[in-house]
Amino acid sequence: MVAPTEPPRTVNIAFWLFVAAAVLSVISGIITIATIGNQRAQFLDAVQNSDQGGSVNAQSVADAVIAGATVWAIITLIFWAVAFVLFAFFMRRGANWARIVLTVLTVLSLLNIINGFGTGFLQFAAAVVAVVLIWLRPSSEYFAAVKASKVPRA
Repeated sequence: MVAPTEPPRTVNIAFWLFVAAAVLSVISGIITIATIGNQRAQFLDAVQNSDQGGSVNAQSVADAVIAGATVWAIITLIFWAVAFVLFAFFMRRGANWARIVLTVLTVLSLLNIINGFGTGFLQFAAAVVAVVLIWLRPSSEYFAAVKASKVPRA
């Protein structure tokens, strides 16, 4: 059997939705990083209020928390953007395993909903629509055809 030359429209639309989700993830991460620094005063007050004996340097604790949160935001920003785009390319080429990975990543991206003043929700929504599209009949037939074309015939 010959592999399909073109993915169906559902797969192409899903591909671009996953790319859009990656872009929205980056935007959400940038917003999160920008707002972390603004929360330094809140962290500082919380540390000072919890330190009854005065043994903890509140400013260094607050700075460490902000630095850690910033590093974590950057790591997750890079992970989500790279993961969605990388697996979207494999998915568009007909890799069924990439379709499954993207489905799992979309479920995990539910954690991003609270980030980025709404962009986290938009990222999740775009990914959910893309997942629905890659499991519709035209997409499933495409993945099955690609898989069948790779099976050696006796």
